[in-house]
Amino acid sequence: MKKLALSLLLASGLFSSAALADLDYGLEVGIRSQSGDSDAPSSSTTSQTAMQFGVFGVMPMVNNWNIRTGLLYTQRPLIEEVNNVDNKISLNYIDIPVTIMYKFETYAGVYAGVNIGMNLDKNCDAANCEVSSVKTLLPMVIGAAFKFAPNFGVNAYFETATGEVAKSNGNSLKDYRAVGANLLVTFD
Repeated sequence: MKKLALSLLLASGLFSSAALADLDYGLEVGIRSQSGDSDAPSSSTTSQTAMQFGVFGVMPMVNNWNIRTGLLYTQRPLIEEVNNVDNKISLNYIDIPVTIMYKFETYAGVYAGVNIGMNLDKNCDAANCEVSSVKTLLPMVIGAAFKFAPNFGVNAYFETATGEVAKSNGNSLKDYRAVGANLLVTFD
């Protein structure tokens, strides 16, 4: 946590006070469709709809290039079926997006980067289900954000985290993917 705070402090020092005056910031809330895989024999997974909400900021760098970051609460649920038993697994994270955004106009742009995902909690709704070894995630994310009114917009994205995310009863849950859309309320 100290390293994260130091990194954010150093990053904020890279921006002039003029650039910080041009900061776009706001709230975002939306839904996402989460999927993933399991390595358990005779198992399958089913994608789930989840929520994501939090705050974001877009800081100008050079020309049309910006840094897009924030603090988001992200749900990453999945249903794993093993031997005809459904295990609904819920993994909830605090995400810090670290992305580079290219703005075509002041109201529209595309971005790519990573989300630093720190696990808050984990649970499984089946009686004999146990979730363990939950990893800190670093999923790649690409997306586009645009405003359709002066203080309202949409953020649509795709994220993918390859490799093991957690274990469910000793089986690996891996290769998580999500698509989502968030409503943006800006205060710029």
